[in-house]
Amino acid sequence: MNRNAKSRSILPLAALITALIALACLGACQSKDTDAEHPANGATSPTPPPAQISFENGRTTLTLDQQTQARMGLELVTLAISVTRAQVAVPAVVLSVQDLAAFKNGYVATSSQIEKDRVDIEVAQKEYARLKTLFDSNQNVSERALQSAEGNLRSLEADERTAEQQSNLESAVAEQQWGSVVAKWAVEGSPELDRVLGMREILLQVTVPFELTYRPSPTVSVEIPGGRRTEAVLVSPFPRVDPRIQGRNLLYRMPAQPDFMPGVNLLAHVEAGNPMRGVILPESAVVWSEGKAWTYVQTAPNQFSRRELATDVPVDNGYFVSAGFSAGTNIVSQGAQSLLSEESVLQGYGGGGADEN
Repeated sequence: MNRNAKSRSILPLAALITALIALACLGACQSKDTDAEHPANGATSPTPPPAQISFENGRTTLTLDQQTQARMGLELVTLAISVTRAQVAVPAVVLSVQDLAAFKNGYVATSSQIEKDRVDIEVAQKEYARLKTLFDSNQNVSERALQSAEGNLRSLEADERTAEQQSNLESAVAEQQWGSVVAKWAVEGSPELDRVLGMREILLQVTVPFELTYRPSPTVSVEIPGGRRTEAVLVSPFPRVDPRIQGRNLLYRMPAQPDFMPGVNLLAHVEAGNPMRGVILPESAVVWSEGKAWTYVQTAPNQFSRRELATDVPVDNGYFVSAGFSAGTNIVSQGAQSLLSEESVLQGYGGGGADEN
């Protein structure tokens, strides 16, 4: 066979080998694709969705991966044991301080008069002593002049005693009307009185009914317009009586508020009754749904269960509960509203699915 004939016989064989190799590669690729779509027994299952919902024993549980928790800005707080008393709303009224200002002005005037009398007495004493020395040494001083100097001295001393009695009387009246603490403010001068008379703070008369077991608290929570609360600080027991309400009266001071004119009626929340043990849930952890208050409890690193709570014992910046929660429980303190929204979305999808937000 010549060279041309050999060449023609080799070419078909090479083409056949190349085709077989190509078919083998194609089959391997298809096999890999099939394995990816249908993993064999024991292979890793597909990644679960970032947010899921489940229901068990009447409780709703959300399962969220760490990325979803971070995106929602979830923050947790561990509940600690607390002891408190039930808070009761009692009447409070804004007091007028006109008579307090009048007392302060009158006291300042009387004190100034006393100081003036004392200076005049000192001068008069020296003059009387000088004239008496001259008179006793047979100098040219008449007895009449000596008697006149003595009379002037006695008159000034009487004026001083009268002014001191007036000052003591004014202090007693102030104490009867405002209590010893405020009377001392006015007598000695104080930054508290300056803030009250300067209308930067107001004074509240808080009346606690006799039937309540109550120990004066250093602070009370006062409702102000807009559904907000502010803190009032105890000054002292208050000697006046509100004829409309029989009870123990206490005087508190608080920052001035718009439209808080004398005579405005408010509600103060005071602690009354016997001590109770429980936990305090911060207000930021509470969400409202279906007319009820709820909070989210962390039941596992990636799981959160919505739990109802009672709100009949409000405290500063939260609610005190004595049942349903225990110390050491982790709850969502920030991001609870986002969890409630996520729950609503997942329920709308029929119980679970990927997070589309």
